[in-house]
Amino acid sequence: MGFKPKRVQPDFSSLITSLDNSKTQNSNYSLYQTIFFLITNTSRARDLLVDDVATINEQISKIFASSFLTINDETNDFANSRQLLAGAGILFDDTVAGKRTVSSSAGVGYYDSPLTDGNEDETNLIFANGDPIICQLPNVP
Repeated sequence: MGFKPKRVQPDFSSLITSLDNSKTQNSNYSLYQTIFFLITNTSRARDLLVDDVATINEQISKIFASSFLTINDETNDFANSRQLLAGAGILFDDTVAGKRTVSSSAGVGYYDSPLTDGNEDETNLIFANGDPIICQLPNVP
């Protein structure tokens, strides 16, 4: 297995030492200044880039940690995403850009059903103040 050096940001400070040793400062000061500012500005740009990349990585981590409701199953890309599915009798309307309207199915209607004890052999109604309890249930297509 070959040696693979660790990737690090370049350090331009040694270039300033070389520039100072070249005696260009005395013989051609404008060239010296140009090269000096090129080196220092490149160092500053590198530092700003490193900070910006760190900020971007932090924001990406926050995005991946966020919870999302999605139209499709996107758990491969976003582990905390949940696909939003319409249950029985529920409709989604996505005709308005950027908005989802949730409503019940048109013409669902309701029916009355007495509340019972659930015993299948001998069903008994459940009463409150002497009257059977009636529940309204939606007609689900």
